Amino acid sequence: MPARVDDAARKLIEEHGPRAVRIAVERLNQSIDERDHPARDFWAQVVHAIHQYQRLEQGSKARAATELSVVRAESNRKTR
Repeated sequence: MPARVDDAARKLIEEHGPRAVRIAVERLNQSIDERDHPARDFWAQVVHAIHQYQRLEQGSKARAATELSVVRAESNRKTR
């Protein structure tokens, strides 16, 4: 992913959290309305990058929850 796209995606996530993708889609739609093809392509890539980061984050949370449940199960076995 180009650095500029990555930087924009990360900045939007930092500034807007879960609303980042909505902001990027609004900018994508605006560039489509204005027939600005380079901007359209850029914002489409930013939307895609935000989705990728969100999937990675959700996967990390799921793995952490699984690991925590394994640790708890092991701890419960030891205390019985």
